[in-house]
Amino acid sequence: MKKIEWYLAQQLVVHISLVMVVILIILGFSEFMNQVTNLREDYTLSKAAIFSLLKMVVFAYEVFPIALLIGTLLALGGLANRAELTVLRVTGWSVKRLYWAVIKVVLVLWLLMALVGEFLAPVSESYATQMRAESLNRSLSVGGREGFWLKEPSRVIQIERVVSPTHLRNITLYQLEDDQVVSWIQAPNASFISDDTWQLDQAWSHSLSWQDRADLPHTHGLASSMVWDKQLLTDATMPLPIGADLIQKLQLDPRYMRFDELQRYINFLTENELDAHVYKLAYWQKWSVPITVMAMIALVLPLVLGSTRSVSMGQRIFVGSLIGLSFYLLNQFVGNMSVVYQFSAIVGAFLPSVMLLVVAVLALKRVR
Repeated sequence: MKKIEWYLAQQLVVHISLVMVVILIILGFSEFMNQVTNLREDYTLSKAAIFSLLKMVVFAYEVFPIALLIGTLLALGGLANRAELTVLRVTGWSVKRLYWAVIKVVLVLWLLMALVGEFLAPVSESYATQMRAESLNRSLSVGGREGFWLKEPSRVIQIERVVSPTHLRNITLYQLEDDQVVSWIQAPNASFISDDTWQLDQAWSHSLSWQDRADLPHTHGLASSMVWDKQLLTDATMPLPIGADLIQKLQLDPRYMRFDELQRYINFLTENELDAHVYKLAYWQKWSVPITVMAMIALVLPLVLGSTRSVSMGQRIFVGSLIGLSFYLLNQFVGNMSVVYQFSAIVGAFLPSVMLLVVAVLALKRVR
């Protein structure tokens, strides 16, 4: 029996890997051609290729459930066409036993892909986004995941934290003269208005100057002392070389953030009485993936065992793609509705997976 399970595992791994490679080639080539249209002097063809390769890790994590569905459908469908599944059924293999033999392999593959999504995808996505943004915007330097620096001929700007594309935290604007800092403005909050214009809240202006002091002894001429002046700016509205659209591109999608990062960011937004629904949805969607995987495998068996005739590979690919795309659209629709209407993020994350599982179980009960 172990030999049979190893044989099933081999068929599943081969077909799922093949489907994954084909999908990644298509998506990678499409992304590369999209980047070619944005080539600049600093954003060269080689950087566009590196960006596309880095995105492949993210694509692999995103399309894994669909590749899993199509690959399993092809693997078991091939066994059914060669009457190997019929032989298994005749020798006493029940539908339940076949399901658990398949799900063990699939869950191992999902665990490996979950590790990729937790540790490789965030790094790959972050580096790709930073590289592209810095190449297309010479004044931009992204030093970390939460903040960045901006440089102009006479000004350097530090943004410590991006709460949202329209809300920044802890902004410091340094004014330069002859490469020396002469003044700076600090504000705990900044809100986007329009056309790269931002409103600084509770902003303080600091200035430095030198004053000759005749009362201080000095061997070579007059002595000087530094004068530091500080005043509150009642209405600080000023342009920044970055808008909400560019910040949106710089931010890492919540889907690619690790569990601990999501939890930490949710706590930060909640403590500051800010909307954290998008991050809560992404957090619970990660927990819903195992249910989705189990539901998809449960749905494959009725499609394979319920057919009394030989079905071509093209038909199976079409059916698998149709089911995967339908579930993806349903998942996006329910998730977006939960964000818009502010109902429970847990419901928005688990409802599509539970619905798919119910349909799969009902279909599985009809197979004998």
